[in-house]
Amino acid sequence: MNLRRFLLRPEPAAAAGPASHVPIFLHGGWRCGSTYIWSKFRQTGNSICFYEPFHEVLARCTPKKIRRDTASGWNSRHPALDRPYRDEYLPLLGMRGLRGYREDFALACYFPRPSGEVPELQYLSRLLRHAQRTGKGAVLGFSRSLARAAAMRAALGGYHVVIRRNPVQQWLSCRSYRVNDGSVYFELCHFLILALAAPDSTAGRFARGLGLPRPPRGRFRHQFEGLRDALWPWSDELSYQVFSAVNQLSHAIAEPDADLVIDVDRLSRAPEYRAMIQTALREHTGLAIDFHDCQVRMHDVDAVPVDFAAIESEVTHALRDLDSTCAPTVATFG
Repeated sequence: MNLRRFLLRPEPAAAAGPASHVPIFLHGGWRCGSTYIWSKFRQTGNSICFYEPFHEVLARCTPKKIRRDTASGWNSRHPALDRPYRDEYLPLLGMRGLRGYREDFALACYFPRPSGEVPELQYLSRLLRHAQRTGKGAVLGFSRSLARAAAMRAALGGYHVVIRRNPVQQWLSCRSYRVNDGSVYFELCHFLILALAAPDSTAGRFARGLGLPRPPRGRFRHQFEGLRDALWPWSDELSYQVFSAVNQLSHAIAEPDADLVIDVDRLSRAPEYRAMIQTALREHTGLAIDFHDCQVRMHDVDAVPVDFAAIESEVTHALRDLDSTCAPTVATFG
C-alpha cells in the first residue's frame, strides 16, 4: 500500500501532540462525508470544532436559529449529533450574525482572486484565537473551502485534511435532493461557484462557455434565486458538467498541499485503510479518531442516463485548454 499517496506531507513540522493545539482544517465538498468526519473530531472533546465556517447562514444567525438547526431537523443524512451544528459559534455572535463574517465568503470568494488582501484571513484568525483562549485546539470543517485550501495553509499553517468521494456518487447525492425533496440547493451552489468566478479565470471562462449568466449583485439569497430562475430547469448533463468542473478545479488546488487526503469510499469499505488513516491522524494531530462506523451510501449509477466518463473527459480537456489561455494567477491571503 502506497502510504505516500494519502500522507502527502508527513514532515515533522506537521506532527503535533495534543498540547500543541495546531489548528486542523477539514476541506471537502457537499455530500462527500465531510460532516461525518467533522463530527468524529467533535466527539473527542479536545477541540473547538467549527462547522462550515463559510456557510452563508452565519451572516444572520442568532442563538435561536443556531439551537434549532440540528441534524434531525431536515433530511440531512448526517450522523446523530449531541448538539446543534453551530453550537460553537454562540459566544462569537454579534448584534446580527457572526462577528467578522461576510456573506460573500460563502461562494463569491470560493476561487481566490490574485494577490491583494483576502478578507477571510482576519475572520478565520478570529476563530483560531477564540479556540486558543479556551485552551483547546481548533478544528474547522468546511464544505466551501477546497479552492482556498492551499492559500489558507500558506497563511495560517495548521494541519490540512482533504476529503474526497467518488465524484459520480457525490453528484448523485446532490441530485437526489432535487429528485426526492424538490431541493436544488446542492446542485445550484456548484452553478453559483462557476458563475461568480472571476471572468478571466479558468472557472469563469468555463462558466461563460456553458452560457451561465453572471448572478445579480446583492445578498446570497438574491444571487441564488436569480441564477435558479435563469437556469431552471436544467439537464442532468449540464448539472454534471458544472459539478465536474468545480470538483476537478477544487481538488487540483487542494490536494497537492494537503497533509492528508481521505477517500471516504475506502474509509467505508476497507478496514486496513481505515486503520491507516486513524494512525495518521493520531500521529499528526494527537487525536484518537474512530471511523469504525463509516458507511457511505451508494446510489444507482445506471438509474441516471448520463455518460459520466465522457462528460468528465470533456470537462478535463476543456479546463486544460482554458488554463493554457488564461493569465497565471497566484492565490494568496494577506
